Amino acid sequence: MIRPCVLLTLAISVSACALPFPGSTPVVKTASSIQDNVAVTPRDGAGAILVMRDKQLQGMDCIHDVSLDEKPVAQLRAGEQLTIYADPGDRLVIVSVHVEGKCEPAVARVPLLVTAYATTKVRVRTDGYYGLKVEATTY
Repeated sequence: MIRPCVLLTLAISVSACALPFPGSTPVVKTASSIQDNVAVTPRDGAGAILVMRDKQLQGMDCIHDVSLDEKPVAQLRAGEQLTIYADPGDRLVIVSVHVEGKCEPAVARVPLLVTAYATTKVRVRTDGYYGLKVEATTY
């Protein structure tokens, strides 16, 4: 039989491992390859589209190509993010897997309504079948 003090010690140890260290901030990596510098430069009246790629083991070696309205903007590796500045209106963000090595082709098209001075967060991850999962939230 396990004693209650052993269970309490174990529970505290496990929960302490899940908490971040005080003062620590997550390291945010920006896109390592930008193809359109104008699209990533802030400008008055534009809305921001923050494209974030999850850092996960599935598809970690694959590069994701990011396009806005069919124009290439950047490439993202696992754990990287990119902010695109777009004029208000209907926009289309396209994320595709750069086919290379073991990477399977996949494409996700995300229609967005960009609002001036608002930010839309687009989170990209790979599912268990190497397909792309994309979630968009405007705030």
